[in-house]
Amino acid sequence: MKPLGFIASATALLLVWGGIKVPWEQRMAKSQRLNAYGFSGPTTVAVREKLGQGLALAFLGGFRGLAANALMLEAHAAWENQQWVRVRSALELATVLQPRVAVFWDMAAWHLAWNAAVAAEQFSGETSETRRRMEARRWIEAGRNLLERGTQAVPEKALLFQRLGDLYWQRLQDYGSAAKWYREALSKGDAPPYLERFVGYAMDKAGDKEGALAYFQDLRGRMGKEPDPARRPEVVDREIQRLEKETHNTAPMEKKK
Repeated sequence: MKPLGFIASATALLLVWGGIKVPWEQRMAKSQRLNAYGFSGPTTVAVREKLGQGLALAFLGGFRGLAANALMLEAHAAWENQQWVRVRSALELATVLQPRVAVFWDMAAWHLAWNAAVAAEQFSGETSETRRRMEARRWIEAGRNLLERGTQAVPEKALLFQRLGDLYWQRLQDYGSAAKWYREALSKGDAPPYLERFVGYAMDKAGDKEGALAYFQDLRGRMGKEPDPARRPEVVDREIQRLEKETHNTAPMEKKK
């Protein structure tokens, strides 16, 4: 009986020790990752997947900014040589290392959704127009994905929300979504003054002329009697006059239909 009792006691002791040891080891591992990389969690995993643990430990301990800048330079060199997969890899890793730097997300999305997409559609050498367009759309979607992740990483800045509006306008011709993202950018407080007009322009392009007219009228009212010249009140007045004429001219046609 004594051996059995000893075994039972030892087993119980091991179970208790395991319950203490596992959380302690997890905390230690997190602390080690934080000390080595300057961050922990999914970011650490992403870095290790792309660089390998040895290189990550060697180059990223306290030098994330320098590493990210080097990657942006690498992406630029790859862009000059039209090496788009290399461009994407370097840019994505740069945003992983410096997720709070909005310009990295902006530059990465521009290279993918504009440069790589145009190259795929116009200069790839692919004979099938359908395949060229599909490949270009994949690059545009990659750029959009980066910008959406960027807005989550830097939610207080207008820049990346504005760039999403630009992408929907210029690359996807989805003007309703462009207006939505421009509005979101304006809510951040640091958007350029001209962007408030682009909400109305996008609504007009989307075919909502009455909505655009109402928007410009409201915008002009919010400018006050002595508006800031930087907001270009004369341009808003001109848009109101144009849209009033266009909506007035189309009203009888709509009634006849």
